[in-house]
Amino acid sequence: MTGAGLRTGKVLVGRIGSVAGSLVVGQILVGLTYVAAARQMEPAELGLVATCYAIATVASTIFDVGLTGYTIREVGGGDLTFLRARQLVTAKRRLVPLLVVPTVTASLLIMRQPIDGLVLGVVGWAVWEAQTANALLRMQEKFARAVSAQLIGRAVGLAVVLGLLVVLPAQRALAIGLVTSFALEAAIDYSILRRNRHGASSQADLLSVHKRSYSFGIVSLAGIGQQLDTPAVTLGAGPGAGGIYAGAGRLLGPLLFLSWSMALVGAPWLARARNDPAELRREERRIGLTALGLCLGPLVAAAVGPTIIPWILGDQFAMSGTTFAVLAIGAALSTLNQGLALVLQNRGAEHFVGVTITVGLVTGLVVTYVAAVLGGAVWAAVGFVVSQIYILTRLAIRVFGPSRVPRHVEGTEE
Repeated sequence: MTGAGLRTGKVLVGRIGSVAGSLVVGQILVGLTYVAAARQMEPAELGLVATCYAIATVASTIFDVGLTGYTIREVGGGDLTFLRARQLVTAKRRLVPLLVVPTVTASLLIMRQPIDGLVLGVVGWAVWEAQTANALLRMQEKFARAVSAQLIGRAVGLAVVLGLLVVLPAQRALAIGLVTSFALEAAIDYSILRRNRHGASSQADLLSVHKRSYSFGIVSLAGIGQQLDTPAVTLGAGPGAGGIYAGAGRLLGPLLFLSWSMALVGAPWLARARNDPAELRREERRIGLTALGLCLGPLVAAAVGPTIIPWILGDQFAMSGTTFAVLAIGAALSTLNQGLALVLQNRGAEHFVGVTITVGLVTGLVVTYVAAVLGGAVWAAVGFVVSQIYILTRLAIRVFGPSRVPRHVEGTEE
């Protein structure tokens, strides 16, 4: 590798590290928020809250339809202005009832106390607003402010839970803390961005963008596949198993966000090189090597998880350690998949990526549910691994197979 290439690689890793660092610290704070409440709950109680949170998080990702990831790439590549990205977000916000009504309804049906269900039902909205506002700040290269807002939100959310645990049931304290965390982050971000005075894009324009962005949303779903599985575990093996699974999954969050960080940085990085085939090949190799390096983190965590997880969560979550180890292997595979998906999306193969990940996630959910019925949370974790293996195989064949020559044709398959 030349000196220039080495420097470029360091810049890429540095940017991923910067994004990952803030996301991981944020996830650690969310994890601590869960730990503080979980130590005063039984697994079945945590399972109900975690199921509602998972539904809200997944619903916010589905609602976004990849808009966040797509606009980050297009603004970074110079093919979309920040103003238009902001207008698209404003247009999307007008559809928020499509997110809030289902999540509130689901949470009210799941939680024993209506007030807890109502609070957890708006978590998805808060998550979407926070992630969207964070992305808008990053498009303007206001990275430090985006990081600060996120960490302040998570820290205040943790403080709220610790304070409310003295006077409220643990489930309610956790629900309020989660909403506070994301809502505060969004409020800080938008105070920096200031009000959008240029109106919204038309719904027809938004729909046109979604036809190109949906595969980014599906890739995001793959990155949070463990959360997608939590309701399936609860349904198949009961709230207790759901709590065991969620206890492991919450502590897995920082590892999953390594791959998501690579997606945030890697998409605009590749987009800048897509009109220069030689440069694009170099950058694709660099993304691949970075993914390989990042997947070592989850593998190390898989080795130590069974020992430390029960100590963190308490003896009632002893089985969460083994569950964590299996999920961490899936997280390593997910990191590799993010790198391959980035390459294919940049080549114009968004449809292939979308179909592959959709099939993988559905297959994983089926395996997760069946395994949960047969063997509880530990067996259910295998479903996440199965989905990632399928996705990895399909994406790798496409990237390294006969049609591997990089070329970008906007809106078409390669």
